[in-house]
Amino acid sequence: MSSLIAVLAVGATTAAAVVLPQLPPSFPFAAEPTPGASPSQIHSPDPAPLPTPVQTPDIPPPPPPAPVSPLALGCDTTSVMSVWAHQDDDLIFANPSLQEAVSNGECVRTLYLTAGDAGKGTNYSRSRELGILRAYNTMRGAQAFWDETSITMLSGAHVTLFSRQGDPKLSVAFLRLPDGGLDAGGFTATGHSSIPQLESGAIPALAPIDGAPALSAAVLQQTVAEAITAWAPTRLFTHIPATSPLTQGDHPDHGATGAIVRAAAQSVGYPMDAIRYFVGYPSQNLPANLSGDLLNRKVDTYRIYAKEDPVIACADNTACLARKGFGAWLQRSYPKTDAELGIG
Repeated sequence: MSSLIAVLAVGATTAAAVVLPQLPPSFPFAAEPTPGASPSQIHSPDPAPLPTPVQTPDIPPPPPPAPVSPLALGCDTTSVMSVWAHQDDDLIFANPSLQEAVSNGECVRTLYLTAGDAGKGTNYSRSRELGILRAYNTMRGAQAFWDETSITMLSGAHVTLFSRQGDPKLSVAFLRLPDGGLDAGGFTATGHSSIPQLESGAIPALAPIDGAPALSAAVLQQTVAEAITAWAPTRLFTHIPATSPLTQGDHPDHGATGAIVRAAAQSVGYPMDAIRYFVGYPSQNLPANLSGDLLNRKVDTYRIYAKEDPVIACADNTACLARKGFGAWLQRSYPKTDAELGIG
């Protein structure tokens, strides 16, 4: 018979001890410690290891979002941005390419760097701007009014933006810098200053003819770069840069504008293969490559513009094509890629 309880008497003190059935040796603390054993000789399970502290690297806070240019205009389809020296450069040299973009329902954003004033003042410049708005209505195939907005860009430049009412896909903007003339020497009325002089560093700044703050060459390039970023075009149209041999005999304003646009595009990482540079005055020495309906439509649009420009107004398409220089340019359009510029 197993003994479950034993009572021991030691002197005057009585103690009861409960004796459990034999426990398996593997059970923790089953073995009685040896009397007189030191604590270091008493077996106990190893404590669970503490987790190794994880060093969390210092993560800097995310940078604040870049400011959005007030020139930004949303577009839910492919888009074309074009930058020109004067009002009508796009109609003469970039059509029918620009017309095709408008007809296909693409967003078209156009920026003119000069006022195209030819030293004749703001009235003449504004008449040319009106001609451009009416020409763009013609390309769209419907008449509409345009909303005018004065914008101060992040670069500090002042731009006048026109947006077609009921058609947010069309907009044109004007910086209104002085026209430089055929010799880049400018005109008396505007202090004989020009974009080519600014771009070359001959003058430190150039003031628009509408009284807006003067722009340095760096700010002008930043302004064009800001417009490229704000409009995020799928394609970019402009003039041949002055450093290209293809500008031999071209208007100096054209070459300076092309150079500024190219540098601005490079500064914001715009894909250079998406730019098309259009041959200007020298195109008259190349074979005519427009005829039939393409030519008629191009001249129709140009004639609508020319009605507002007393210097080149023409009564009908035949008269427009008979104009020296203009008739030859209208019958030609030569877009070039960056690789075709011949610039090292």
